Amino acid sequence: MRTLLVLALGLLCITGYVGVTNRRTAPVTVPTVAPVAVPAVPMTHDFAVPVLMYHRVCELTPREARSPLMRDLTVPPVDFAWQMQYLRDNEFTIISVEDVERALRERLPLPVKAVAVTMDDGYRDNFTCAYPILRRHQAPATVFLVTSVVGDAAHLTWEHARNMRQGDCGFQSHTVHHYDLTTLNDEQLHSELIDSRETITVHLRRPVSQVAYPSGAFNDRVVAGVRAAGYTAAWKKGGGPVTPDCDPLRLPRIRVHGRTTPDDFARKVWSGVYTREQRASQLIH
Repeated sequence: MRTLLVLALGLLCITGYVGVTNRRTAPVTVPTVAPVAVPAVPMTHDFAVPVLMYHRVCELTPREARSPLMRDLTVPPVDFAWQMQYLRDNEFTIISVEDVERALRERLPLPVKAVAVTMDDGYRDNFTCAYPILRRHQAPATVFLVTSVVGDAAHLTWEHARNMRQGDCGFQSHTVHHYDLTTLNDEQLHSELIDSRETITVHLRRPVSQVAYPSGAFNDRVVAGVRAAGYTAAWKKGGGPVTPDCDPLRLPRIRVHGRTTPDDFARKVWSGVYTREQRASQLIH
């Protein structure tokens, strides 16, 4: 009896296995998905890029609020967030100043409605307040560092800078001590330019090709020193958008102040579009 039971079970297993292996499976139909059309960003060789110049993004302390300088340098986070949202809502393409330099050097096109964001001095709130807003809007930015103050209570640490690098923030030179470069002798000028670049390169392991003139102060001798130090782009204070005919060592930026109103900001960022239209009109006429 036991022998017969074993034989029956074995036969059942074999029969079941054969049945499974002989069972036909209906062909699987994979639905086709139409590719999503991504609208191309209009490009132009006749670009006009407003490069925005910030310093601090934070709430003022009561003591700072009594200082006209601090009120001027400091943009409240709610205003900065509105400004970045305005750029996105109005379909501006936020690019980096490294993109601008490359376009000037290699005669490349840039987006018709391009704008760039920069921050001078490397205040700590660039990390604690501005950086989260920039990340939320996937906006690149470039910080011009004063290397002698990196790590003090009011400014970024190198660890902050490394974290920001991962979020598409670049770092360039604002010299070592933020001296008025026009007052320095040639040796001091060279040291301010070379030492700051080397320090940033060592800590962040990224090339440094640009410098922002401290307080926007420069003259022909300073420009010659910047060129001799190996910089390929330098930024001043004031002026309109960057256009293809700009001198790479005298590039303009547009200040955003603590007192900048929404209407003021709109005029600043649309200045690139207006400049292009004016240039096109002059060519036609």
